[in-house]
Amino acid sequence: MPIVLRQCKTKAGFEALPVDEKGKWDQERRLNLPAVCKSLKTLGYEVTDAGPLLVVKTKGICEATIYPTGRLIIKSNSESDSKATAERIYTDLGLEG
Repeated sequence: MPIVLRQCKTKAGFEALPVDEKGKWDQERRLNLPAVCKSLKTLGYEVTDAGPLLVVKTKGICEATIYPTGRLIIKSNSESDSKATAERIYTDLGLEG
């Protein structure tokens, strides 16, 4: 699955968006966050349910916030670490395409 990765406006991390083959982000996508939370916990992630979003982290990846649309905010100064984190989370969510 293609991913668009760009630095956050605050420069405190990176934003990752799953896009289709034309580079379009489906803003209408809605993840079932309770199911995502359960699934990621089963996979060993530490998950904090913060109402309309999830905060996740696990050994070897950066902390990330998951929004219902599939958008991720990744706390890292490293673009390569952020991309690896996004790819791992999207794969674990079954959004790899």
